Amino acid sequence: MSMIWNPLLFLTLVFGLSHLSAEESRTWTSSEGKSFEGALLSATETTASVKRSDGRVFEIPLEKLSPDDQAFVQQSLKDRNREEGLNTGPFAEMITGEWIQVPKETYGLLFQIYGTSKLKRLGEPFPLFIHLHGAGSRADAVETGKVEIAPQMLAGGELYDDFPCLIIVPTCPPDSNWGEQAGALESLIDTLADSLPVDRNRIYLSGYSMGSRGVGSLIERRPRFYAAGLLADGEARMSWVDQTDTALWLTFSGERDLDGAKAFADAYTAAGKTAHFEGFPDHIHNQIHWTLAKTEGVFEWCFMQSRKE
Repeated sequence: MSMIWNPLLFLTLVFGLSHLSAEESRTWTSSEGKSFEGALLSATETTASVKRSDGRVFEIPLEKLSPDDQAFVQQSLKDRNREEGLNTGPFAEMITGEWIQVPKETYGLLFQIYGTSKLKRLGEPFPLFIHLHGAGSRADAVETGKVEIAPQMLAGGELYDDFPCLIIVPTCPPDSNWGEQAGALESLIDTLADSLPVDRNRIYLSGYSMGSRGVGSLIERRPRFYAAGLLADGEARMSWVDQTDTALWLTFSGERDLDGAKAFADAYTAAGKTAHFEGFPDHIHNQIHWTLAKTEGVFEWCFMQSRKE
């Protein structure tokens, strides 16, 4: 492997540190099996600029590095793009402190997004909160800012100050359900997590009725991906006891299977997992999402949860 030394190139690399966070020194291995110590300064899709332990700088084609080193560089590029996402990414102009509506044609689902400039000031990854509405809110078009009570409360005042996060409220198309839209939801979630400094250990789901069943579909498809789920009515399946370890808060009305939900929560807890159940026999189905959102401590509980590695 030949070294390319160029003072102008070196200055370019040094001043390029702001574009890719400097890494600690690590062991690199060439495709020929030769190893050396060095720190990654910058990278492109095809090359890596590495400062060796003796201070010399190499510009190395990725194809000349081991598969593990190529993966490391590619992940570093992804991390850089995520870090810069609040300023230059596809969602940067949507973080305004107001609800912004994104058409279906852009990412496959009509959705609303909310975040404030506080996310930029945090200087660290932030949680992602996705709320799924009930069957009565299915539509091809929605009024911007009109969302169910859980995301509405979270986006307002003191709660958002305590729990700054990115809030996403998708709209399910007519004649469909969230189970059928699970793939589109996952694609949207992954796009957000790849484009912004989202804390991947703190992705939270919330749902009411059909939306609650949608939360169930998502945790079934990716059992160890989400940190927590808030379920207002919907269902609680015993199969989740063995299938997932997502922390779950269940609030059920008297119009749903209270005994079954309580039995699930008990079994989930007995299995060493986190479940909180509250049943309201005198509440009707149409008010239970209000009950959940206004329960003292529910958001505090949610944002305390973190995905187990």
